Amino acid sequence: MENLPKLDARVRPYQDTSDRPTKLMAFAELIIADAFVIKNIRVLKKAEGTDEPFVVFPAEKGKGALADRWFDTAHPVTAEARVAAIELILEKYRRAAGGAPAPAPF
Repeated sequence: MENLPKLDARVRPYQDTSDRPTKLMAFAELIIADAFVIKNIRVLKKAEGTDEPFVVFPAEKGKGALADRWFDTAHPVTAEARVAAIELILEKYRRAAGGAPAPAPF
């Protein structure tokens, strides 16, 4: 992962005060090279009844004939960048949720 710019993340665990079930666990921001930020990244539960998280990058719902589809608005371009970003966000999530300390940024 030596070709990637410096990555950092901010994670805010989601506190649901309603009685409705939700898969949302946290919101995250990915900071790239201290110069660019991607907001509205979500950490969700993989399945109901488990706390295993996964990362979803921002997307918007299509319009008109494409109203049943979602389209990415920001996401990593390479598999290497995706792995680095997801690992960093999940580590920061675990730390924010009371788990292990986060590693140094990439």
